[in-house]
Amino acid sequence: MSIKDRLTRKTEGLVIPSSEEGSASSLSAPLRTGPGQMMMVNSLMQESNKKVALLEQRLKEFQDVLPVRMIEAQAIVASKWANRSNSSFNSADFLSLKNEILQAGGNIQPIKVRPLAGSIERYEIIFGYRRHRACLDLGLPVLALVEQISDKELFKEMDRENRERLDLSPWEQGCMYRQSLKEGLFASLGELSKEIGIDKGNLSKALRLADLPDVVVNAFPSPLDLQFRWAKLLNDALQQAPDQVLARAQKIVNDKITRRSAKEVLDILLGIAVKEVLEQSVEIAGKPVAQIRLEGDRVTVLFSKGVLRQEKVAQLHSLLKGFLQD
Repeated sequence: MSIKDRLTRKTEGLVIPSSEEGSASSLSAPLRTGPGQMMMVNSLMQESNKKVALLEQRLKEFQDVLPVRMIEAQAIVASKWANRSNSSFNSADFLSLKNEILQAGGNIQPIKVRPLAGSIERYEIIFGYRRHRACLDLGLPVLALVEQISDKELFKEMDRENRERLDLSPWEQGCMYRQSLKEGLFASLGELSKEIGIDKGNLSKALRLADLPDVVVNAFPSPLDLQFRWAKLLNDALQQAPDQVLARAQKIVNDKITRRSAKEVLDILLGIAVKEVLEQSVEIAGKPVAQIRLEGDRVTVLFSKGVLRQEKVAQLHSLLKGFLQD
């Protein structure tokens, strides 16, 4: 567009047309002269330039700000790099977070997502899995930051966020790192360590936990109970006596009654101070109603569900008191 055309557009409607009335003509005459028009144009251009400069300055303030929007929870999916255990969605911490989101009517702190490749209006989580799951369970839309980033950047941001918030257990971290290596996201353990900024020793421990046989992991109350410092102990035991460790793990898995702490499970798997356990079932009319367990000097009586009614609890108390006093 020529300078003349641009001036014409800027001054369109500003030059007063000629009038047959003498008084209007005499008042407008100075503005219809060349110098008068140029002065007006210069003034208008200066004013326009100031407005443009102000708008540009305001735009710079939002230059690095990511778009935040409300997205239906069903339109957001987990990343293939995620390895969060379902146990984390049953914890007291998650239930507390879920209640906070319910009371607030949504997640105040946004999660971060990227557009899902090959899909329209669907997104992949970068970080914020628990907040997304809470909103999904509650039927609420999710407040989310949206950014288009590469697989490697997604993985690095996910890992950094999880470690800063202490959001993933050692076993979950190990599964995530192992998956990234299998998929070829990082060429080697050294590259992975350098890219995510984690000590190579701790990275190796996490990977050892992720590589534990399923039966060993399932022997623990939850895979979230596995700790970094147990990685070498379990790995060494599996190398020295794999059959014994796997047999102990399977026995724990098959025992659906006894509740053990994670440390007790570790000791049993390692063969440390394993106490002999004697069990005796109590049956009535061929139906098991209770089980007596003798473990060292500890005796436990476990009643089957629905057997011990409320009115019998007081009677049981009296019987035990009389029995133990004899």
